[in-house]
Amino acid sequence: MVIKNSIYNNLINSYDLKKIIKDKNTKIIDCRWFLGNPNKGYSDYLKSHIPSAIFFDIDKISNNEIQLPHMLPTYNIFNSYVNKSGINKNNLVIIYDQYGFFSSSRVWFIFKNYGFEKVKILNGGFQAWKNIKYKTACAKIKTKYSRTFVSKNFQKNVVDKAEVKKSTKSDKKIIIDARPSNRFLGQVPEPRPLLRKGNILKSINVPFNKVYDLTGKIKNKTDLIKIFKNLSKNKEVICYCGSGVTACNLIFALNLLNFTNIKLYDGSWAEWGKKE
Repeated sequence: MVIKNSIYNNLINSYDLKKIIKDKNTKIIDCRWFLGNPNKGYSDYLKSHIPSAIFFDIDKISNNEIQLPHMLPTYNIFNSYVNKSGINKNNLVIIYDQYGFFSSSRVWFIFKNYGFEKVKILNGGFQAWKNIKYKTACAKIKTKYSRTFVSKNFQKNVVDKAEVKKSTKSDKKIIIDARPSNRFLGQVPEPRPLLRKGNILKSINVPFNKVYDLTGKIKNKTDLIKIFKNLSKNKEVICYCGSGVTACNLIFALNLLNFTNIKLYDGSWAEWGKKE
């Protein structure tokens, strides 16, 4: 996956979004998602969202044939979504969630993985937009069908359980767990049933919320460098979390730091931690 590394190519603030919100080339995606409450994101969207925003349901736009939560969507599922939403590769796609960096990076990763170049995350999310008291809407957005080409070159930035097992025996791979430290250390039960406590052998812990500040905005490059100072750009980095969502926050941050060999273990602990 070739992702432009400049922080300005990947982020947009509320002020700049407001200036281009009426541009026909701008497509805004609301992907608010709450662990343990799959309907809350869409419910909140219907109550209030950024004008012209289209909703992206992480649970529904996924590969539901796999018995794991919200796995990355297949080509047909993703292609159907972008066509029905009137999105094409010439559009500037702006993604936001409730906080800034929780589920937005997951949707950013999906679009990038399918070859979309112009994709940005709203820094600070919907909360930042509301804090400035910009206008919001409550009506569901009507979209116009638009056929677009979506690359089928999928999965090359994703690793499966077998590949992760091999990686635990390799000094050329780094495995990072994005879950909170108490879950990584097995100090608390997993929020999903029938999962063991603990972590993947030889993995290190960088909780996903370390990459953004209290306002939901991504930390500056100096701070990000400190967080990932022990990582080598010469090694492949594999990121995982509870179910593949917040791991994408680390992938997003590492791209800002010019790491290029980054993979997502999509099954994450939901697969690895299953009790046998």
